[in-house]
Amino acid sequence: MQHESKKIAMIVNELLTMLLLKGAGKIEVKINRQKHNTEIVMKQQQCDYDEMFIQNLRYNLNTQRQTEVEEYFWQLVGDDDNEDELPLVGTMVDEAVVELVDGDLYITVNRKN
Repeated sequence: MQHESKKIAMIVNELLTMLLLKGAGKIEVKINRQKHNTEIVMKQQQCDYDEMFIQNLRYNLNTQRQTEVEEYFWQLVGDDDNEDELPLVGTMVDEAVVELVDGDLYITVNRKN
């Protein structure tokens, strides 16, 4: 369970770092841990990302989860401060939804335990 907690923290760290590097100001993070699933919801208020950024984020976070190589990948996350690590995050989550609603960015990722 300790590794699971660290993996969740790394996912949150990478997403939060990416938003902060993009100049984000107001960000809310909610983590809902249940017995078989963890849901992470991030909301960035008042952003002005273009559709290309949103599509790229969706694509990278919806990389197919690869549990067989996850132990290796999660240790790599956090070495650099760039968006190139988002596909690594994508391999650690089962589902990601990225939406821009009324100028607010919502990122929801689900990870089965």
